[in-house]
Amino acid sequence: MTATSVPTLLLYPPVTDPTSGYHSLSYLEAYARKHGHRDIRIIDTNIEALDFLAQPHQVEKLIDHARSIREQLGARDQLTGEEQIAYFHSWMAQFLEADAPSRAMAVLRDPERFYDYAQYERAVQHLLFWFRCLSLYGFPGQFEDGFAAGGRVWINPYALCDLTDWQVLERMARPFAPYLEERLSPIVKGSTYRCIGINVSYTHQMPYALWLGHWLRAQAPDAFLIMGGTAVSDYWKYMLDRDRYWDLFADVDATVVGEGESAFVHILDSLAEGCVPGPAPNVLLNPRHAAGEPPPAAMPIRYEPLNELPTPEFRSLPMAKYLSPEPFVYYSPSRGCYWNRCTFCDYGLNFDSPTSPWRTSPVARIMEDLRALSREAKFIYFSVDVLAPATLLELARQIVNEGLDIRWGAEIRLEKYWSPERCALLKQSGCVAVSVGFESGSRRILELIDKGTVPEQVAVTIRNFAEAGIGVQMMGFTGFPGETFDEAMESVRFLREHHRYWTLAGLGGFVLTPGAIVARHPERFGISAARPFVGDDIAASLYYEEPAQSALSEAQRNELEAAKRSLTRAQFDRPFLGGIDTPHTMMYHDRYGTSLFDRIAQPSAEELAPDTPLVLNGKLVTEVCGFAPDRLLRSTKEYVAEAMRRGVALTHRQLIGHLRSRTVAKEPHRRHFFLRHDGGFMPLPTPLLRLLEAVDRFGTLGGVRRSVGEERWSTYKPLLVYALRLHLVTAGRPAGEAATSTATAEPTATSTA
Repeated sequence: MTATSVPTLLLYPPVTDPTSGYHSLSYLEAYARKHGHRDIRIIDTNIEALDFLAQPHQVEKLIDHARSIREQLGARDQLTGEEQIAYFHSWMAQFLEADAPSRAMAVLRDPERFYDYAQYERAVQHLLFWFRCLSLYGFPGQFEDGFAAGGRVWINPYALCDLTDWQVLERMARPFAPYLEERLSPIVKGSTYRCIGINVSYTHQMPYALWLGHWLRAQAPDAFLIMGGTAVSDYWKYMLDRDRYWDLFADVDATVVGEGESAFVHILDSLAEGCVPGPAPNVLLNPRHAAGEPPPAAMPIRYEPLNELPTPEFRSLPMAKYLSPEPFVYYSPSRGCYWNRCTFCDYGLNFDSPTSPWRTSPVARIMEDLRALSREAKFIYFSVDVLAPATLLELARQIVNEGLDIRWGAEIRLEKYWSPERCALLKQSGCVAVSVGFESGSRRILELIDKGTVPEQVAVTIRNFAEAGIGVQMMGFTGFPGETFDEAMESVRFLREHHRYWTLAGLGGFVLTPGAIVARHPERFGISAARPFVGDDIAASLYYEEPAQSALSEAQRNELEAAKRSLTRAQFDRPFLGGIDTPHTMMYHDRYGTSLFDRIAQPSAEELAPDTPLVLNGKLVTEVCGFAPDRLLRSTKEYVAEAMRRGVALTHRQLIGHLRSRTVAKEPHRRHFFLRHDGGFMPLPTPLLRLLEAVDRFGTLGGVRRSVGEERWSTYKPLLVYALRLHLVTAGRPAGEAATSTATAEPTATSTA
């Protein structure tokens, strides 16, 4: 144990889940404290920045910025595609209310209003709308996917030409510049921090993390700067040319690849002794410190013995700022996967098998951790690849015997082991929901995956969980090599036939990763020519070819995607109510049970009484002339997806070139739109416009029916059903809120009231 504690700052970068803190830095802090390093501060810059930027005076600056863009672009006779997107977002931002983001955050933090779904829905929508508008400081539209803003639009997160272009990264990070300059800079500049670490858990954080590292190097030039986390490990693992690794991380002194506890303490011990860290497992030193050291490929990898890790501490996280009404923590009692055979899987740093080695803490140790964690949070998610059934059952038994009052969820395998009695014990111990990878509804595909399950048994197991009152999230995918259209539809049919036994389900698309068994033995799966996408320098996924007869037609692809979308029950994506491994979904499961989506669903038109209040879930707006590029972002995403189908990953320069070629001229027109509270935007045909005007004016079902006339109600009733389904209209007014009034665009060069 070292006698000197090194002043250390640990940062978690944007942009990601604002509803809870991630656990990675808490594990590092606890381990470092155990080894004598106590002068550690954690700043979750993700939630701190969002909380700062949501203050009304900051939102007013954003509104003024949007007005300036709108006036500048609106005065032109033609706009490029990039400018059209900027104009569109600046036009929408005129409807942003300065106090809406802070009011929405208050709802999500409130233990009563949070569970009123009408208020919850509006709060999330207002946040998403504000976040979309916030992108006007950077690349307009870069936050279209919300707080898990990923994808390949505006930047290719696997292309070094994009990730090392400081102008591109600075523009992406510009929405957070006010926080960096006004709040973080005074903390860092001139501080005594000798070590500053940045944890990057997700790929979509990487551009922001790289810019943050670049910014920190200027703010604290003498600090030893390190970067680690799952995304950093993946970039090292998948880098095609390891000689260019330090082109990417040029500003940092070292990176931690793989599990970070021992590596972090090794760095701090070295700094405490006044020297640069020497060679150690999981530590890569920048060549300016590591002359003569072996290349990165020779670096030894250490996997931590879990029984030596202390209980993670979450006191350093700003629990009161996260957008949830109660504290929620992630906890990892195991690492790796005990099954470790799925042919599609490539997780961790172990190239000899699909995932990192399987390890689990003893039940007695897990109970010790849970006792401590329960004093900080009632809601605990076991953030693991999978928990062993016998361990989980014994853990549940001890939780019940001890009377430990927690609510928990986890990802598990769909084993035959889970009988009704065992599921009932899990429920009694506080389990509210589980997430399961059922992968496919086709027996043949499951055999190719080597999943060790069959659809018939999966159905029995999820029924046992559901009947015990435990929510089930079903995760699967289509497109496994050789899968036919009928086999893909089997997965859809399986989920439809057993819809009573799950609360959430999603079918993604197969992605080939380099370490998967499918990639290492392509001939077994009928594929060939597996290779990185043209344009990618980090081959996190591979392009491959299948026999022509295996390819789906465009009509089949469209039918399959529509069928997959039809399975969606949740209105929102993760991190809001729509993913079991996040606070909101676990908390709603705890409050409303497995029928939560039935409990919060809007009533059908047949169920509405004449005096049922109806309220617009947005604004009716009119634009009389100008540019209306409401489909341009969607078409750009399709352009990127089509290139990927050809094996090409577009870079920022290629995307900008495409958008700048999409020049349009201003044309006078008069169009009516509906602007939903979350920024969803749709042109209105005349019948739907008339219905929404009636809702806005009369506010009840009876008033709407009288306004359109009984003889025409049969025509308008389907439109009301449509409006309810798309959340254009909400049945039942939220407590304390007045009906939304009709609005028109403020007078500008391109729009008028």
